[in-house]
This record gives sequence, C-alpha cells and structure tokens, in this order.
Amino acid sequence: MKKLLSIVLSLVMLCSVSVATVNAFAEGGVGSIETTTTQNKIVLEVNGKASADVSYEKDPENPKKITFTYDGDGELIGWEFPGMREGVDYEILREKGNDITILVAPTYRDTVTANAIVREPSSRKPTETTKKNDKEKSPKTGAASAAGIAAMGAGAAILTALKKKEDAE
Repeated sequence: MKKLLSIVLSLVMLCSVSVATVNAFAEGGVGSIETTTTQNKIVLEVNGKASADVSYEKDPENPKKITFTYDGDGELIGWEFPGMREGVDYEILREKGNDITILVAPTYRDTVTANAIVREPSSRKPTETTKKNDKEKSPKTGAASAAGIAAMGAGAAILTALKKKEDAE
C-alpha cells in the first residue's frame, strides 16, 4: 500500500508541476522595451537602435492611443514609425516638445516601432551606446528547470518503489 501511495503522489506532483509550467509559458510577455499590448508589440528606439531614452503610455480608455516621450540628452528632431503609413496605420493626434501622441488604426496588428530622431550633443562620445532595459524581462529558464526536476523526482520515486517491490518478492 505504501508503494502504491508513493507512486500516486509522485504522479500527482509531476502533473501539478507540468500544469504550472504550461501556465507560466502561456502567460508569455512581460514588460520591457519591446512590450506586447493586447494587439500590438511596441518597440522603442532612438536613431534606429533600441533605447531606454524613449518611453510610452497608453490611454487607459483607448489602448490604441499611445503617447511616446523622448527623455534623452540629445535634441529631438522628430519622430518616425517605420513600417507604418501615416493616415492609414496611424494618425498623429498631438506633437508637443518631446512628446507625440498617435492613434493606431484598429485594423493595424503589426509591431508599432517609435523611433525618435535625435541629434546627439557634441559632448557625448560617439562610441557610447545605450543599454537595453532588461529589468522586467522574464527569465528564459526557471519553469522548464522546475518541470525537469519534478520529472526526475517522480522517476526516482517510481524506480525506488519498483525496486522495493522486486526486493519484497
């Protein structure tokens, strides 16, 4: 009876960890420079390179209305949205200072790339680069490791139970 109970408990543990692993992978995207909204992935760039100098905020009442802000040291010359056509894929609602607010067309489902065109200050070294903000990125391992450890534990428990059964006979 004890052997059967240990096998059943091992299988229950394996199933529960597998379900948790599947749920962890299904939840998917976590906020970062490249963030997935309900419909569009948002990429933030300065002069064509990923940058933490650009931020965005979605309107709580309309997630297709997005305000982008440049907070870097350079002089903002303008904004571009590569891969999107103004008047078709998006409309500029407001542009003031270092902010621009656009309304993404409801039918547009691709990536929204906000690229701030910036003239770098002369005091900045040309070899400096901006680092991508990885603080909120989910780890690539973890859930898979937990599933592997649970599977190994379940396998070991089953092998132990079978070996004890053979020894008893």
